[in-house]
Amino acid sequence: MKRLFCTAAMAALTLSGAAAQEGSNLDEGAADARAAEDGALEEEEQASSSPTYSQEQMATLRALDKITGRSVDFEIEVGEPIVFGVLEIDLKVCFQTPPEEPPESAAFLQIMEADYVETNTLTEPRLASEVRAEMRATGAPDESPSVTESEDEPAGPLFSGWMFASTPGLSALEHPVYDVWVIRCRQPSPDSLSSPVVPDE
Repeated sequence: MKRLFCTAAMAALTLSGAAAQEGSNLDEGAADARAAEDGALEEEEQASSSPTYSQEQMATLRALDKITGRSVDFEIEVGEPIVFGVLEIDLKVCFQTPPEEPPESAAFLQIMEADYVETNTLTEPRLASEVRAEMRATGAPDESPSVTESEDEPAGPLFSGWMFASTPGLSALEHPVYDVWVIRCRQPSPDSLSSPVVPDE
């Protein structure tokens, strides 16, 4: 009798152990399923939270003359460099988020020191091609003496990189006189002029 009772007890323990193991396997499976579901939800949230950009052909920039404290907003097209003061600004590419997303503009700019004579007198942004043509028409040399002296070592850009409208201080031009930052990107309107103008607000 005692033997029968021990055998029954052992069988019960074995069954309960198997059931417990099966239960733990089910718990692990459920936990794995929950983790996979959570991972998929996180990926979905990241995909929905990361902004989508559309490539635009024009950017509105703001330039500040730190000496006079005067700032001017102007528009620049991709591939049409602008001269402002002693700076030649070239927009390589510009991206804008759609209206339904948080506003952000990202522009890749290359800013060089303009090598034209008397560019310090330019108080309004002008197309670099117009400035060069004007210099040739007046018979003035295209390059200043400071540039011709160092012909073997051409000066690199003052700035070459991305600028973001939401964080202008993150990637900024370092210049003692001028400051430039991005306001927004957009497509040019059909009736846009060929020279930089103050943008419509």
